[in-house]
Amino acid sequence: MNPLPHVVLELAAYAIGARLYWAARDPARGAMPLADQLAILAGAICGAALGSKLLYVAQYASALASQPWTAWLSGKTVAGGLLGGWAGVELAKRAVGWKASTGDRFVVPFAVALVIGRLGCQLSGAWDLTYGTPTDLPWGWDYGDGVPRHPVAGYEALALIAFLVWHRARPATGHPGERFRVFVASYLAMRVVLEFLKPPFGPAIGDVIVADRHAGLTAIQWVCLAGFAVCLASLRRTRVVPAILPRH
Repeated sequence: MNPLPHVVLELAAYAIGARLYWAARDPARGAMPLADQLAILAGAICGAALGSKLLYVAQYASALASQPWTAWLSGKTVAGGLLGGWAGVELAKRAVGWKASTGDRFVVPFAVALVIGRLGCQLSGAWDLTYGTPTDLPWGWDYGDGVPRHPVAGYEALALIAFLVWHRARPATGHPGERFRVFVASYLAMRVVLEFLKPPFGPAIGDVIVADRHAGLTAIQWVCLAGFAVCLASLRRTRVVPAILPRH
């Protein structure tokens, strides 16, 4: 398939996501010095870039070992970018001494950008590495090998649209940062499940690189599980998630 839809829709996702982010009203933003805003933005960008690359390499380490160095630089992962960006923001906030939450304003722009980007992934073929395993379901998608497969990127886009509907309907109450953590936890849990519908949990297409498994799961799944646990612990501290164990 033609990679052009992926490139066009990915650029559109960046542009629309950025526009939604800067258009969102945030009372805390007005109180934050411009230099601090730029420092936090730099932390987000650098953390996302580093996280997306590192997790990509961990995910496909064995296959990349026999590839030229350009292959190591070409790929990226959304889950790694999300968690790396979050870590970068937190480090930048600590550096500038900013303690207020900044995540809630990020939820809608990121989710909308992901929907657009995943549509591009769905239209791009096997090279994007988001294709699924074979299926007999009527909506199976042919990625070029003549075999109907799970449209995993499409599943992700639909799940994100459902989240946006829920987000829109839910009253804007609660502890600052709760919506962001709920979004991250939901996304990471979804990714753990959807990864089971992709190689290496089923036959791959031709010579396209395949992820490694470590103790039965891929690197993306392990990292998403760790991030999910961090989100739950944070939400528990704000009493969004009922305590499983009694507090002492």
